[in-house]
Amino acid sequence: MQNATRCHATNQSGDPCSATPLPGQGWCVWHHPDRAEARREMSRKGGLAKRNTIRARKKYAEGALDSDQILGLVGTTLVGVLSGRISPGVANAVAALARTSIVVREAVEVEERLAALEAVLPTNRRAS
Repeated sequence: MQNATRCHATNQSGDPCSATPLPGQGWCVWHHPDRAEARREMSRKGGLAKRNTIRARKKYAEGALDSDQILGLVGTTLVGVLSGRISPGVANAVAALARTSIVVREAVEVEERLAALEAVLPTNRRAS
């Protein structure tokens, strides 16, 4: 096949594809008939890079958030929802995670306090 300056395919609107074809081919990477699997993989990777969880992981990669950071995140999320930058669904997820984080933190604190109290009790009291 001769080298073309534009892909031989048409896009979804029916217009000619404006992408440059692969070297020595008539189709671009998105229209080449032998590259279907590669296209699916590129689309999958592109979709993963845009996921909210990936963005959150990049932003908060340094372990668990403390109470002030959780409060700040909830406040920032609220402002984002009110401005239309963050969807209500994402805000609901943030709120649920914030509540869970606080409940787990409180449970750990209670367990630590209980262990400290048990440590100072007389030995015979613990056995009963």
